[in-house]
Amino acid sequence: MRSLWREILLETLLGYVSWSLCHGLAPMIYYFPLQTLELTGLEGFGIAFLSPIFLTINPFWKLVNKKWMLTVLRIITVGSIASFQVPNAKLRLVVLALGVSSSLIVQAVTWWTGSGLQRYLRTWGFLLGQILLVVLRIWYTSLNPIWSYLMSNRVILTLSAIATLDRISTDKDGDCSKLEGKKTSQAAKGMVCGPHWSLAGAAFGSLMFLTHWIFGEVSLVSRWAVSGHPHPGPDPNPFGGAILLSLVSGLMLSTCSWFLDTSLIWWVTGAASAVGLLYLPTWAAAVSGCVLALFTASMWPLVLGHLIGSGSNPGKTLTIAMTFYLLDTFFCAWCTAFKFVPGGVYARERSDVLLGTVMLIIGLNMLFGPKKSLDFFLQTKNSPKVLFRKSEKYVKLFLWLLVGVGLLGLGLRHKAYEKKLGKRAPATEVSAAIWPLRFGYNNEGWSSLEKSAQLLNQTGADFITILESDASKPFIGNNDLTMWLGEKLGFYTDFGPSTRDHTWGIMVLSRYPIVRSEHHLLPSPEGEIAPAITLTVNISDKLVDFVVTHFGNHEDDLDRKLQAIAISKLLKSSSGQVIFLGYITSAPGSRDYQQLVEHGNVKDIDSTDLDRWCEYIMYRGLIRLGYARISHAELSDSEIQIAKFRIPDDPINYRDNQKIVTDHREVPEKIHFSSRFGSYKEGHNYENNHHFHMSTPKYFL
Repeated sequence: MRSLWREILLETLLGYVSWSLCHGLAPMIYYFPLQTLELTGLEGFGIAFLSPIFLTINPFWKLVNKKWMLTVLRIITVGSIASFQVPNAKLRLVVLALGVSSSLIVQAVTWWTGSGLQRYLRTWGFLLGQILLVVLRIWYTSLNPIWSYLMSNRVILTLSAIATLDRISTDKDGDCSKLEGKKTSQAAKGMVCGPHWSLAGAAFGSLMFLTHWIFGEVSLVSRWAVSGHPHPGPDPNPFGGAILLSLVSGLMLSTCSWFLDTSLIWWVTGAASAVGLLYLPTWAAAVSGCVLALFTASMWPLVLGHLIGSGSNPGKTLTIAMTFYLLDTFFCAWCTAFKFVPGGVYARERSDVLLGTVMLIIGLNMLFGPKKSLDFFLQTKNSPKVLFRKSEKYVKLFLWLLVGVGLLGLGLRHKAYEKKLGKRAPATEVSAAIWPLRFGYNNEGWSSLEKSAQLLNQTGADFITILESDASKPFIGNNDLTMWLGEKLGFYTDFGPSTRDHTWGIMVLSRYPIVRSEHHLLPSPEGEIAPAITLTVNISDKLVDFVVTHFGNHEDDLDRKLQAIAISKLLKSSSGQVIFLGYITSAPGSRDYQQLVEHGNVKDIDSTDLDRWCEYIMYRGLIRLGYARISHAELSDSEIQIAKFRIPDDPINYRDNQKIVTDHREVPEKIHFSSRFGSYKEGHNYENNHHFHMSTPKYFL
């Protein structure tokens, strides 16, 4: 046997690729209905997860066990990493789906054939790959580098190609198909049908989804547990380190000799932690999340052992597994996107049903599956037990090495972020902007974060509300956009409402400290759940309130009516100085617009701008200075709106500006909008650049 360290490193890298392909397909599918707000038919590419069904056909199973065919499948798998570099989204989806299909078949062949030690290293490589994934996401501030940057994609593609060529040479030596003997041969050909193969498959698919859903990135638990300031719950950094430690500790726990004797008690503990994460507030939910991470990771060796040792044909078992994974993923999407999908009314906000079902299936597998470890199913009489023990030692050492790398990344990021905060000179002017980000994907389906950060920085806005920003869901990418933009720009942040509240999310970025905030779920009896956040920000020792919101769809008239009433009450109860930034899907002068203006006691930043539909900026107790609209240039589907205000020294005796001018030379230079976006422009800007448009910028005297 070649160097164990070398084998562990190579299998870990390939395990990371396998997880990344799995994580990458769902967001790529989701991109297309995101553009149309309805199903497109391309959701059918999810069938790629069911490729193991072909392995139930005996001639196909024999074919994929041939060295040349396995080589082809390995090359397709690693080659699909290059899908990130193709010219359009549909082609990327096709290539990625092929990669996922091939990856699952390769897993079936390599997990069910070969020597016991080889299979041990391959399965543990898969688990180590998940830990490597979350560690890399720490260093890339929640993004998976394989799907975020061209350079990192190329580097990972190159390293994976080297690892794949090494595995191909191993296959050519015959190591993957000869050394296991009768026990493996029978299992691989489906000659022995264990009584629990279907339950083992269901448990594997459910556990894979649970890991992806809640622990695909270490900041996710914090976003489930988040609340308003000054007690928002644990910050993703550094609390993500506790999640990483819990995941690795769970894997360590599974190797303890007494672990298998605690199945019922341990499952009850895991189920209780799932309930706590779903229903408890802030820190209690976060602690529950740590316990659930410990439970989830500890289940992996057991479930993998049951999967491989079920005695069934790999095609049957893995097809059941991936069917459950696929159904769980779609149901998760249905819970939030219920307004746009068939049967959505039955899945609306039912994450409790989803999480409960997942935990129940895992529990049934624990209670009724064999009380045997992964090692038991992989060792035979001829297995080198010394090498197994040595491999386990190396795996543990590598896990702790990954923990150290992950914690180092969190520490360095936290230190850099703290240095950026509060770097703003005292001012009496404040600029506020609103922008729907579309979850960090541009109109072509690629990550837009780097360009978005550059654009937001160029606006010079002091306070930014970003809508459609909760990308912490598995079908959107498990990305924490709030943390990424906050650290990139050096802004204080607020994220809400909680991911478990099934909204599309609101992010707040502020140059100035957020004193307090409250997250709201607006009345939404018919349509998607509408979120809102009310905040108080300390701007140079002056407190200014902000109300930010995202109303439901135009078609849901009752929802919009009730939401406008709720927001007008929040505005009315705010302090004398308040800025409203909202996406209200109603025309100027409409019923909902009037509700906000009249009953919320606020003024429109520019009541003469009648060519608006969704985004609005309103205010009270401030002096308006300027208003601009900046074209999106395909970075999103919506423009940026930005307004500038002066905070009056006397909030009671002051005069607001009434005169509108479009010549920037008539106003002081310090209140000019950035010249980066050109000059005054009438009508839409259809060019592919960010430019003022729609008869802006305007200034007020």
